[in-house]
Amino acid sequence: MAEFDDPPRRGPIFLRALRSALARVPLWLLCWILSLLLALALAAPFGEKFARATEHRYAAGTLLGSLPETFRFDQRHELGDLEGRNGSVAAFLGVLAFLGGIFAAGGWLQVFLERTEGHSLRRFLWGGARYFWRFLRVGALTILILSLVTWLLYGWPWKAALRFLFRAQDGDLEVLHSEWSAVSIGWIQAGVHALFFALVFAWGDYTRTRLALNDTRSALWAGIQSWVLLLRHPLRTLRPLALIFALELALVSLLGTASWSVNVGLGPESSWRGVALLFLLGQAALLWQAISRGARYAAAVQVSRALVAPIVRDPWAARVGGPGGPQYPIDDTEEYGVSI
Repeated sequence: MAEFDDPPRRGPIFLRALRSALARVPLWLLCWILSLLLALALAAPFGEKFARATEHRYAAGTLLGSLPETFRFDQRHELGDLEGRNGSVAAFLGVLAFLGGIFAAGGWLQVFLERTEGHSLRRFLWGGARYFWRFLRVGALTILILSLVTWLLYGWPWKAALRFLFRAQDGDLEVLHSEWSAVSIGWIQAGVHALFFALVFAWGDYTRTRLALNDTRSALWAGIQSWVLLLRHPLRTLRPLALIFALELALVSLLGTASWSVNVGLGPESSWRGVALLFLLGQAALLWQAISRGARYAAAVQVSRALVAPIVRDPWAARVGGPGGPQYPIDDTEEYGVSI
C-alpha cells in the first residue's frame, strides 16, 4: 500500500493527538457532562431510597464508610426491589451511552478532519448527526465480531481445543495434575479475550475514520479495508492507540488508588469533604476518559491520512463549489477560481 504522508510534524503521533483533543475543551466537557448525567440518572433512585431508609433511624455518620449487615438485613426487600427495577433502567441507559458514543465519534472526526477552525461545538454536533447512521452500522458489526470472539474463546471451539490438548471434557480442567496449569490456562484465555477486544475496538476506530475521511457509506467494505490496513501496518496503526490507552490506564489507576485511600478513611467522624473528594476523583477519571476518546480519533485521523489512499473526489478539499462553477476557498485567502 502506498503511503500518502501529510507534511512532517514534530512529536509522536499520540502526543499530537492528545494535544489536539485537549485543545477542544468544549467538546470533552460536553462528553463528560453527558456521561455524568447518565450516571446521575442511575444513582438518583438509590440516593432517594437510602435517604428515606436512614432518616431518623441511624446515628449520623454511622453509614458513611460502609453498610453494616444489620442495615442490609433490615432493608433486604426494599434493596432487592430497587435493584430489580433499576436493572431495566441500567440497560436503557447503557443503550443511550452506546448511542452517545457513536454520536461523539462523528463529532470528533468532523472536527479533526475539517480544515476550518472555530465553532468546534457546532461542527461537533453537525458531525455527530451526519455520520450517526453509518457509524451505527459499524457499531452493529463490532457487536457481531465481539460475539464471535467470545464464542470462539468461551464456547464450543475452546472446549474442543481443551479436549484435544488435555482430554478435558466440556472444558473441565480438573483432569490436569497441576492447579497452577489450570489457572495459567484461564489467564491465557482471559488475556487473549482482552487482546482481541482491544483489537476490535481499534478496528472500529479506523473503520469510522475511513468512512469519514473518504465520505463513503459502506460500513462492511470500510471494515474489510480497515482489517487489511491493520494487518499491513500493525505498528503504525496500533502503537498510537496503545500508548494513549496506557496513559489512560496509568492515570485511572492512580486516581483509583487515591480513591481507595480516601474511601478506607471514611468513618463516623468524617466530614463531607471526604465524600466530595471521592466525587471529584471520579469526575477526573471521566474527564480523562473523554479526552482519551477524542485523542484516539485524532491519532486515527493522522495515521489514516498517511496510509489510506485518497479517493478521486476529495471530500475534505480546501475549496467548495459545484463542478463547472465558481470555487470558493474555506479559508481567508482571496484565491477564487472556476472548475472546468
